[in-house]
Amino acid sequence: MLSDELHFLLLKSFHHSNKNIIQKVSVLNLLPGQPKILEYLLENNGSIAKDISNGCVLDKSTITSLLLRMEKQDLITRKTHSTDKRSSYIYLTEKGIDMAQKVKKICFTVDDKALKNIPPQNKKILLETLNTVIDNLKED
Repeated sequence: MLSDELHFLLLKSFHHSNKNIIQKVSVLNLLPGQPKILEYLLENNGSIAKDISNGCVLDKSTITSLLLRMEKQDLITRKTHSTDKRSSYIYLTEKGIDMAQKVKKICFTVDDKALKNIPPQNKKILLETLNTVIDNLKED
């Protein structure tokens, strides 16, 4: 039965969570993928594109185009790497920080909705278990 299969439940959970976030983030006029990047940079400001790509689980070509657009929107700025001129560190601008904080607030709202009626000790176990599942699947 599908309701007992982890892969199906994870897919379904992602779909509903993503749908809720996209619906609420739409008022911010961000493209798909941009909210994840903003959230990532809020915690990892000054990252290189490769780390952002890995952290947000987005492919390199997607990251490249999103970062270019975000730079034009004045959400991020780039600073050239001191030893490797082909590489740059990516930072949130003041506007980017403000937008990232709005995204974070929206995501917390969706998380709260998803976790309502779950006792605090079970929430902790759920999050720990999901992190273990992610680590197990990344091993390949």
